[in-house]
Amino acid sequence: MFGVKMLVNHKGVKVNLRKFSKDDLPELVKNFDSMKIHLYTNGLFAQTLENEQEWYEKNRKDQDSCIWLIQPEGVDVPIGVTGLHGLTTREGTCTSGITIWDQNWWGKGIATAAHLGRTYFAANYLNRFTIRSHVRVENAASRKALERVGYTVWGQEPVDDFREGRWMDTYHLIWFRPSSVNFMFPGGVPEKYLAGIERAKLALELAQKEVFFP
Repeated sequence: MFGVKMLVNHKGVKVNLRKFSKDDLPELVKNFDSMKIHLYTNGLFAQTLENEQEWYEKNRKDQDSCIWLIQPEGVDVPIGVTGLHGLTTREGTCTSGITIWDQNWWGKGIATAAHLGRTYFAANYLNRFTIRSHVRVENAASRKALERVGYTVWGQEPVDDFREGRWMDTYHLIWFRPSSVNFMFPGGVPEKYLAGIERAKLALELAQKEVFFP
């Protein structure tokens, strides 16, 4: 499925999260043929318009995912994509992912704004207790953007991917909905998660003021 439209206004950065249309597919074809984009993703190969059309048809009906295009206010085309996956699990969890393919927008708060909207939707509309994600260890900017909204690194997987003739390790992260942690940890929340849960609480409070549904 594709997500409903959200406008996130975070620290002066206005970002629209919106659904896909078939007219957007040429942007995906154009931008997913760069190894600079795939360096930290699970992809390695370029896609054709036919590939993306098949992907579109599959995902528009997929009850297991919710996907948005990322488009800053005032920009004519999307600059990235973000989504939630594994929504049909019985444990109230899901996984999250993001790719910003326009390098001109790296380091400008777009990912943090997108995470804020996506996390707010997952917690307050999809009733998710936890959200899981992963990033390559050397992709510090991506890790920090997740941590800002409350994710915590819980483990490191060695030699998980191979790029540029070398192995890369991967961090695994988890986000806990603050109102549910006592239910999930009846014996007490492990100390290593406390700071992240506090950041998650602040992020949800902030989202109440900064995430809008036009």
